[in-house]
Amino acid sequence: MKNNKNISRNDRLKSKRLAPANYLIVCEGKQTEPNYFNGLKKKINEKYGSKVDVLIPNIEIKGTGENTTALVNYSNKRYGQVWVVFDKDDYSDEQFDKAIKTCDYNIAWSNPNFELWLLSHFKKVNRHISKDNVLQELSKEFQKKRLGDYTKNDTNIFDKVTGEGKLHTAIKNCEYMEELNKDGQASRRNPMTKVYKIIDGLKEYLE
Repeated sequence: MKNNKNISRNDRLKSKRLAPANYLIVCEGKQTEPNYFNGLKKKINEKYGSKVDVLIPNIEIKGTGENTTALVNYSNKRYGQVWVVFDKDDYSDEQFDKAIKTCDYNIAWSNPNFELWLLSHFKKVNRHISKDNVLQELSKEFQKKRLGDYTKNDTNIFDKVTGEGKLHTAIKNCEYMEELNKDGQASRRNPMTKVYKIIDGLKEYLE
């Protein structure tokens, strides 16, 4: 039985090496989101080096700076996994919900903003929160952890928020938020961020 288990495991690993996923992450924002995901991409490549093509996904990140409606119409058929990242932010409930319903790709939406995902690396949010309050709470956490000031154009944002096993903390905190706000339209589900879905699929390559 032990040998069969080993064979089965080896077959799974072989299959994984032969068919790596290709990721395209399309971000509405031009700064914070691309900086975070480029940090993730860099971390994976640093660990696996020349094995990147056979062991881990090829990740491409695009920051479009477009509005939500235009963003969800972005397509690139070369990728096995396409993720669209955007926020509730200043969009109306109708615009936000429509964008999610009409998107043909995986969606990592945040309500109210992407910074909620960053904040989840440090603490659990269990109440409705505005985008301004998210930024204030995130700034407090940065000061508390002596990470300097939080800025949207910080190219080291990934390294700053993911140290000391905080990726697992962030995922658990997001799962908590999802259970807390599991009903209703996305526009009403605050606090909530689906960014953890992307990270959950890639975390094995970061460990």
